[in-house]
Amino acid sequence: MRTAILLLAFVSVLAAQGRNPSPEFDKKLAAISAATMEADVRALVAFGTRHTLSSRIDPKHGIGAARDWLLQRLHKIAERSNGRMTVAAQEHSLPAGPRVPQGVTIDNVVATLRGSETDRVVIVSGHYDSRASVPMDALSAAPGANDDASGVAVMLQCAEALVDLEPRATVLFVAYSGEEQGLLGSGAHAKQLKEQGVRVTAMLTNDIVGGVVGSSGLRENHLVRLFSEGVPSGPLNERGRPSQIIAGSDNDAPSRQLARTIREHARGRMQDFDVRLIFRQDRYLRGGDHKSFNDQGWPAVRFTEVHENYERQHQDVRDVDGRPFGDLPEALDYAFMTRVAAVNAIAIHELALAPAPPRQVRMLTAVLTTSTELRWEASPESDIGGYAVLMRRTHEPEWDSNERRVVDAGKSSVVIEQRSKDDWLFAVEAIDKAGHRSLPVYPAPAQR
Repeated sequence: MRTAILLLAFVSVLAAQGRNPSPEFDKKLAAISAATMEADVRALVAFGTRHTLSSRIDPKHGIGAARDWLLQRLHKIAERSNGRMTVAAQEHSLPAGPRVPQGVTIDNVVATLRGSETDRVVIVSGHYDSRASVPMDALSAAPGANDDASGVAVMLQCAEALVDLEPRATVLFVAYSGEEQGLLGSGAHAKQLKEQGVRVTAMLTNDIVGGVVGSSGLRENHLVRLFSEGVPSGPLNERGRPSQIIAGSDNDAPSRQLARTIREHARGRMQDFDVRLIFRQDRYLRGGDHKSFNDQGWPAVRFTEVHENYERQHQDVRDVDGRPFGDLPEALDYAFMTRVAAVNAIAIHELALAPAPPRQVRMLTAVLTTSTELRWEASPESDIGGYAVLMRRTHEPEWDSNERRVVDAGKSSVVIEQRSKDDWLFAVEAIDKAGHRSLPVYPAPAQR
């Protein structure tokens, strides 16, 4: 009993902080560099265009030159990993489609930081392809500074900050290609991981994360938006419904749990920057690489700046009556980007160290009762310190830290007295002995 009380107190402190104490990691966060991020953005812009259909073999111009630069950049980072980080261009030959009428060969650039669990991964990404006003124009200048050299620069800073981490889950740092032509690179990667039997615990993509002044003229440099889908978009069961059942709460889909967790971890370490949760998969008329992973049934979210400037996105570089158009590096706020990179690094750090989420989480609904019984599959991991049951009222968007219950590691069920399943929402997370917490899992209703 005393052990459970002490664990509860310890976990409550961690929950309030949103982190595990790590002064060395704090130093790495402080080292995230605006100057380096600007240099990375300008290096990518210098290739003229990074259109998916541009040259793959020109050494100085086009998508192939950008691919080779990214490989060199990540190899340099990997030198500090004691051999645990490997870097490769993963080639995919794809058939003809609406924006690739002749088919296309694309290269995703992937740095893999090997964890103790090689079949479970967390991913942080941006896309390195770009476009001009016309989606099929592979010749015009398409600098793509914000969309999406900014996201690639964030990914690179995460790799810099985490390169010497010894994670539990394997971490993938990815620059996708083909995003502007229909999420081609991320779609091929997600399908490949599914076929290999790899479990994706979390996928974070950064797409348009460099600006703080929007077309509206509004400016906010202390926030970043985080988009997450509600009812899972795939895969479907035999009845044509999502196979991941979200009974009674659209806001408890796996991607929503991921978004809340990211925000909680960020708030624990950052005092002057916040994450605005947007409970939509993406903006109207737009899409991002996280959707490819949502479509496979995995938790995936998208970071995007708060106020977008549409004169700087998908535009030919030009001047109209003194107004500049085009996605140029001068329009980015690199200090803002360092904060976005820090949020990503904090989240990946915690997610990669955490145990896998509990499986087969169920809420028993066979009888009418004023209490709630939850069951789950006991974790096979040897260092599990316990489980936590999260609760909140049905109208509340975030978990109530005052309603957190801890269950001993030897148990795989709990009855929460005087908490009716009709009036409360629940989730279960695994906690290791170091206090690292998995993503929460919302229970599916079960008769037994």
